[in-house]
Amino acid sequence: DLAPRTHQTPAVNITEKENAFHLELVAPSKKKKDFDVELDDDILTISTTTEKESNDDSAQFTRREFDYASFQRSFRLPETIDTKNIKANYKNGLLSIVLPKRKEAIPEPKKQIEIR
Repeated sequence: DLAPRTHQTPAVNITEKENAFHLELVAPSKKKKDFDVELDDDILTISTTTEKESNDDSAQFTRREFDYASFQRSFRLPETIDTKNIKANYKNGLLSIVLPKRKEAIPEPKKQIEIR
């Protein structure tokens, strides 16, 4: 295959917990510095651009390839997200983003009402 791979869309899992949404994006062979995570008008955008270089020396021919493996994913955040406290972490090929809910969006626990 001589066509370069220029765009990949990584798999994403989004789970909702009581206090936050958790977004996990699989991106092996990346480094933390390869990612750009931005928030603009309640749109969270995750993107990377990386350059891989490989040499293939054989006989009298040298071939050099540049592979730009990049992607971009965007998500519209609900109004219930506390955008000032979003946190991101990258470890072992997994980018994890915690999208905390605003206090007023977190459901109150059940209250037991005493019967008199």
